[in-house]
Amino acid sequence: MIYSNMLWEAFEFDLTELAEYPIWYADYELLPQTPYHFEYWQYSNEGNISGVPSRVDMDIRLIPR
Repeated sequence: MIYSNMLWEAFEFDLTELAEYPIWYADYELLPQTPYHFEYWQYSNEGNISGVPSRVDMDIRLIPR
């Protein structure tokens, strides 16, 4: 799995070389801003979980139907 954001995808990675790996994409906008394929979206770093004293990342896995 490759952890990424749009800047890394655009300027650091050759996504054709990484096509076999799922992408875990971090973007805290209302909708993902990337034009590239990703399987997991980290949409926030401000989540609250009962019993955890600090903020946590919030993620969702996108599964095709």
